[in-house]
Amino acid sequence: MRELLITAFEDTVANFKAEAALMPLSRWSEAVFKFLYARAVAEREPDVSQFFECSDPSFRPRDRIDLVLHRNNQRVLLEFKFYVHAKKYDPWSGEDIGWKGGPGTENRGEFVGAVRKLRERSVPSGLNCSKVLALFYADPLATNRESYESYYGDTERDRNELDIRPLVSIGPFGLEGQTTLCHARLYEVGQ
Repeated sequence: MRELLITAFEDTVANFKAEAALMPLSRWSEAVFKFLYARAVAEREPDVSQFFECSDPSFRPRDRIDLVLHRNNQRVLLEFKFYVHAKKYDPWSGEDIGWKGGPGTENRGEFVGAVRKLRERSVPSGLNCSKVLALFYADPLATNRESYESYYGDTERDRNELDIRPLVSIGPFGLEGQTTLCHARLYEVGQ
């Protein structure tokens, strides 16, 4: 199923580029990322079953897997991480009232936690299972703030420290009408 994972990811990034002209990246979330990926999988191979927010009784109740794919005895556990420099707005005036999070040790910890969560999942015997993390991040071209690139740009460090291997890396790339530099990576998590 590896080829499907990679081509669906490439299709997802192509859809990002197509959709961004109408819907600015500032309106997107991890849920949009998951939806576009799931749609790309369905368009390529509609016979692959998809299950969102899966829970495993042997793990903590809130410890869900974002997306699980099934085909015959193959399983893919996918986690998604989506990081952009998002603004907060006043609901009544629409005025910018600051930043919503941003690059830092907290979201880096979420990323590392997602890798750990995937790695710790035991797989029932008789199943062929891949564990995959999809990452998208975007930094403004001009900013005084920290960049996501400084936390996620060193794929060699991540390969060594986290035992993850890039299946595909796309970027940097821009989006039409936006002043951001984007990166997208699909990682396989080591056992």
